[in-house]
Amino acid sequence: MSEERYRNYRRHARVYGVLTTVLRPVFKWLFRLEAQPASGLKGPFLVYANHNGDLDAAFVQLSFKEVLYFVASEHIFRVGLASRLLVYLFDPISRLKGSTDMSTVRDVMRRLKDGKNICIFAEGNRSFNGLTGPIPPSVGKLAKACKVPLVTYKLEGGYFTTPRWAYTLRRGKMRGYVVQVYSAEQLANMTADEVNDVIKADLFEDAYARQDEERIRFKGRRLAEGLETALFICPQCEQIGTLRSQGSEFSCSCGLKTVYDEYGYLNGPYRTVTEWDAWQNQQLTRIATDLRDEPAFSDGNVTLNLIQANHRGERVDSGSGTLAMYRDKLVCGTLNFALDEISDMALYGRGNIAFTSGGKHYALVGGRSFCGRKYLELYNQLQTTR
Repeated sequence: MSEERYRNYRRHARVYGVLTTVLRPVFKWLFRLEAQPASGLKGPFLVYANHNGDLDAAFVQLSFKEVLYFVASEHIFRVGLASRLLVYLFDPISRLKGSTDMSTVRDVMRRLKDGKNICIFAEGNRSFNGLTGPIPPSVGKLAKACKVPLVTYKLEGGYFTTPRWAYTLRRGKMRGYVVQVYSAEQLANMTADEVNDVIKADLFEDAYARQDEERIRFKGRRLAEGLETALFICPQCEQIGTLRSQGSEFSCSCGLKTVYDEYGYLNGPYRTVTEWDAWQNQQLTRIATDLRDEPAFSDGNVTLNLIQANHRGERVDSGSGTLAMYRDKLVCGTLNFALDEISDMALYGRGNIAFTSGGKHYALVGGRSFCGRKYLELYNQLQTTR
């Protein structure tokens, strides 16, 4: 490690030391967080964790005495002074969502070679429905390629504490702990698929299955608000984009009304967000199969940005700002993006869309209640029906 890198590391270590001392009692009081210590580890090592909330990096770090460098979504590098401060204090590794970003892999490998410890949220996205999301094959391949110990780390209770779709935090109970430690030798004797399988098994979490057993109360305000960014098809009228939230109530213009309670359950046609989402997925499969020349859905007042190499977003003039999804293209105002030419698509934040087309990286940003998730889920469905 060069002298400059060593000085930077010492600065990061001091910052982490102060923050963990301050945050530990705060998180224990606010979230009833039990961060079990990860002992007996010798770096450098790679940590894979599941992902539920914006504070997950802080939650994970509290279990480790060693400094962890986190892989973070590229969009956090685009908020001016806050981004510069974040880089100076924590030096996260940028990952551009909606793309295959080899620079991220190179940065991870370089830092491990420097003796630093890396943490990656294996799903690459926070859960909308309480289930651990898909973990891509590249996760297992990277773990093998790094040739360092692999630590799997699991967070429980995060989905109800900070639901991805919600605007507010809830006070309940959380746990964070190391599931397994795999030596470099163990990983070398496994195939990449086998490594991926153990990561999936170690990190899998079904928030509602756990809640059925533990029945923990998660107290907060405006509990249902934002739910329309996760659940976008009404089970009563089967319309898309007609659901709205206010306070603890989630309703549709057709007259459907349901309440989201402090235990995370709904009193409507579906008891859990997971169940409603599973039905919604079936509906999307049908929509993807039946879709012809008309758009599946559309939204107004959506801004298209071109993401530059320096993390700056440059607004693209697309005319009306109306976004629509067809069976073969994504249309934003006057601009058309053929789905065959979109190499990847992902979400960041609550509902903004990141995608890559023609080697360029774009971001679609909507309003407060904009549901980018329906575009991503239909895109994924259409990819499987081609």
